[in-house]
Amino acid sequence: MPSILLLSPMQSLSEAAPEIAAELGIALRVETTDDAGAEEVVRRHPEVEVVVSRGGLAERAARIEGISVVEIAMSLNELLSNVSALTARGLKRIGIVSRANLFSGAVGDFRILDALVSIHPQPDEEGIQAKVRELADQGFEAIIGCREAYSTARELGVEAVFLESGRTSIKAALQEAIRIIRAKEREKLQAAQLAAIIDNIDEAVIAFTPDHEVNFFNRHARRLCAISPASPPDFEHALSILDSGEKEQVTSINGNNVIARSIPLAFDDGVRGKVVTLHEVARIQASESKIRSSFHKKGLYARYHFKDIVGDSEAIRQLTARAKVYAGHDSNLLIYGETGTGKEVFAQSIHNHSRRKSGPFVSVNVASIPPSLLESELFGYVDGAFTGARKGGKPGLFELAHEGTLFLDEIGELAPEIQNRLLRVLQEREIMRIGDDKIIPVNVRIISATNRDLFAQTQNGTFRQDLYYRIHVVGLHIPPLRARTDDIPQIFEHYLRRFAGQAGREMRLAPSAREALKSHSWPGNVRQLRNVAEVVAYGHDEQIEARHIQEALGEQEYVPAEARFITIPESASLKQMESAIIRNLLAKHPADEVCARLGISRVTLWRKMKNFASAPV
Repeated sequence: MPSILLLSPMQSLSEAAPEIAAELGIALRVETTDDAGAEEVVRRHPEVEVVVSRGGLAERAARIEGISVVEIAMSLNELLSNVSALTARGLKRIGIVSRANLFSGAVGDFRILDALVSIHPQPDEEGIQAKVRELADQGFEAIIGCREAYSTARELGVEAVFLESGRTSIKAALQEAIRIIRAKEREKLQAAQLAAIIDNIDEAVIAFTPDHEVNFFNRHARRLCAISPASPPDFEHALSILDSGEKEQVTSINGNNVIARSIPLAFDDGVRGKVVTLHEVARIQASESKIRSSFHKKGLYARYHFKDIVGDSEAIRQLTARAKVYAGHDSNLLIYGETGTGKEVFAQSIHNHSRRKSGPFVSVNVASIPPSLLESELFGYVDGAFTGARKGGKPGLFELAHEGTLFLDEIGELAPEIQNRLLRVLQEREIMRIGDDKIIPVNVRIISATNRDLFAQTQNGTFRQDLYYRIHVVGLHIPPLRARTDDIPQIFEHYLRRFAGQAGREMRLAPSAREALKSHSWPGNVRQLRNVAEVVAYGHDEQIEARHIQEALGEQEYVPAEARFITIPESASLKQMESAIIRNLLAKHPADEVCARLGISRVTLWRKMKNFASAPV
């Protein structure tokens, strides 16, 4: 704790104060001086922040900037004790003369113990001397006062009592000094913490007074506003931001593009200045790039936005508007529609339009992962949880999607045992890794998608009804292309421009081609339409006619009679034959149906496909 300096006008105070300080456990420096030498004495102690004194000494010390002064005031008990001693000796007219700060504002004539007590605080030593002489001329028999009043009364032959400071007053003053020092220490700590925080944030911060004078700036502000590292900062440009009246603007300072914000400092029903913050655009872009790069490396990002959804039909406009509304909430969402309608495009767009857009977007196709592996993929596992587990364990997709969105595609393919565990996670918003006993809270929005009739599955018992209502708080039905035929030419042209543009060519649709596109049923929806656009873009004609569309559709939808048979080379190995059969069936039927036809489980099918990666078809 910093030292406290006691300026004493008398020896008795100089002797009593150290004893009281020792009782309080504080360090105290004591100097005995007169009013004229007070300032010089204080300046000899630069480490001192608080001075304790009385009368004129306290007033002189208070003139020094940066010094807090605690005045020793007289207690009522001490004053009455002096008056009582004088009246006991028969003295009936008593004057009290001293500096005003000793009396706490008391002034005037009072009748105490049958005596007239007249209190007269004075501003300086000359006033004290003059008042004592005046009281003596008026017949006052005794004077109680400070050192100057005491000396003057003695010279005049009047009974004089020196106004001592008692232990109670001294102790109270020292305790107040301790309180002030502790408050200063707290302020210094808070100031140091604030300075450290402000100096280490990525923004430049400049504080202005109401008169537009700079009274604070951090190191980033110095760097941005200085022409060179050796030159002082020039805040003229920052001042122009205040004068513009705009709360936020993009501007340039010394060649650096910044986002500038003006923040009023409002308190006590008034504005006491403003703070300008400058955030370098290059730093913002670098941070954003780093975050996006991190997500991209992990594949945890959403690529599509609502602007990527092509179509102007009433159906698609209403659907997009509703999807944007749902993006503003965290309710679990079920997107349903036929294969190829763009369910994941909507899921990603909703994520990028939500408050979670800065978080990860984790997508998983439930049907593509065997049930035995899906549980560990979704919920993760710890080291040694099962044979073949990765050393150190692995976080699940729920953990990876924390503060973001988890997209469960083909949710209708979810095995019953995984349905049970998923339901619990959605209810409790917490997961437990396989092989672990620790609960991990997760904040994830669930968007599911299916091309099945999930409600019908709840009726036949293949999908849990309670899970259905958990994932289907709100729903979006994506209509097939045949339900929005006016959008078909526009979507086709979108893909045609992309594929033709890759070859450096331009193509246009003839009216006949538009009609051909609109008249087709498009069972594969947008996915099939995209494929046809790609095939057409390979042609050499700049104008696309109906025949080009029909030829491309014929290639995709033609099924020869011999397609019911599989041709396998006689020289093929048993493994190659098995691979050809499985691949051929998967090209025509869902995985469940293939498993049923071959009499194998989904796990076996998945394992065989993994092993057949190099086998010829």
